[in-house]
Amino acid sequence: MRRIPATSLPYIGYILMVTSTALLASGLYGLILFIVKGAESEVDPALVMSTYGIVYLVIGVILSKLPRTSLRPPTAVSITVLAWILIPVLEAFPFSKAAKIPYIDGLFESVSGWTTTGLTILTGQPSSWHHIYVPRVEQIPKTLQVWRTVMQWEGGLGIVVFTLGIMAQPGISAAALYLAEGRQEKIEASVIATAKKALIIYTALTGIGAALFYLAGMNIYDAISHAMTGIATAGFSTHTQSLGYYLNKPAVLIVAMLVMYWGAMNFKDHYAIFTGKFKYLKESVESKAQALIVGLSIIAAILMWKVNPNMQRNFSLLQIIFHVVSSSATAGFQAGNLAKADDAYKILLAGLALLGGSAFSTAGGIKILRLVIAAKTIGIESGILLHPSGYRPRVKLGRYYLDGELIRRVLAVMTAMLLTHLFLSMALSALYPQYSIADSMFEVASAMGNVGLSVGITSAAAPVGAKIILILAMLLGRLEVVTYLVALRYTYLKITRRRRRRSYNFSSVTNISFGF
Repeated sequence: MRRIPATSLPYIGYILMVTSTALLASGLYGLILFIVKGAESEVDPALVMSTYGIVYLVIGVILSKLPRTSLRPPTAVSITVLAWILIPVLEAFPFSKAAKIPYIDGLFESVSGWTTTGLTILTGQPSSWHHIYVPRVEQIPKTLQVWRTVMQWEGGLGIVVFTLGIMAQPGISAAALYLAEGRQEKIEASVIATAKKALIIYTALTGIGAALFYLAGMNIYDAISHAMTGIATAGFSTHTQSLGYYLNKPAVLIVAMLVMYWGAMNFKDHYAIFTGKFKYLKESVESKAQALIVGLSIIAAILMWKVNPNMQRNFSLLQIIFHVVSSSATAGFQAGNLAKADDAYKILLAGLALLGGSAFSTAGGIKILRLVIAAKTIGIESGILLHPSGYRPRVKLGRYYLDGELIRRVLAVMTAMLLTHLFLSMALSALYPQYSIADSMFEVASAMGNVGLSVGITSAAAPVGAKIILILAMLLGRLEVVTYLVALRYTYLKITRRRRRRSYNFSSVTNISFGF
């Protein structure tokens, strides 16, 4: 009997098994609502979500049983890219069918959910595709609301990291997959132990957030939903107005700011807090930089508000501060109509969205640590000019030595992200002149930073081309652009059989896109 060759498909199988739980959880919740409360409107969507969930689970189990090969870094990158594209594409089918909306709108919602962006097309308008009505968030069954929440919670930690935390087994190339999703720091010595610890911390913070939301005045359903999407810095809400629904409850907005800020913190800093290692926290360059950037941005926003009567008419001071925290954490909760904001404030929020939160957090964007390293590099280079030729200082920034390789990786990611943002913003504004360049830059920054704040471009009525541009921005931003370039180059070389005969260096292939 011929032996089945080893393949990398089992890794896709593991990921598919874990992500199918979002469909199964929503289907189960809908069936419980029908059995307990007689909610007949939940039956059909629950059956659709459950059926697809079971099918994807079975396919995942079958793939996971195939002989698996040990992953090299380039293959791990390709698998990660494939997973981040495949999962939203597959889960858009049951959602669009259950919600009775066009597939392009279901795909937009699925991509936005899994990438933890939070932009939504559930705006209660006819779709730009055949003018089919797309309901508001409150109008879809609770079954589908739960799916939106669960997928964002799983996507917040990262599809691959979440999978490693739940079902990693001996022999799995965990380190390669871990790095391929943009993670580098570790809480424990092993990657699997780190993923499990991160999942425990993540769950604990979600529980604390839910309790605080409930005490602030939310019902238990909303409290759990917003805690899950808040700690994931994801932004889906159970209301079309997002947290603007709770403007009459300032305590809710304050709790939301706290939860969003937690989500944007480095998990190593959270671990230091949970274990009482506050000395480590004091030495964290990233936590200090995060506090400084958010603090200065809040001050700048307050000054804009104080000198601008238009801003004062349309937003309270709490709303102004709230959106700064939401954008800096890439959370995307919204508490007002940002289309009425002035361009200067939009630019501030767009900059914070592109920057993002800490490394090894649930936040998107370029990451604060990279900005700090880039700023430190400027100081180093200016100092080199004042010294004799050949002077190359070895500088340590927190836990990182700023050598040439590290700086090159940082600049590569920052350059790729900024150029991609500029290109997609210009494309959106050029193809659809009804959108100003400021609004286009804001919306694309929100999509690329996986934030979710909107000035009104994102809606069911948005042109199909605009939706596709924003879908691309969300996907590219989630893995920081360069990851896709690595996967494309590797795939091309493999297909054309012109791959160079050399062994790939682990750090040179993967860390170019994820290292700090």
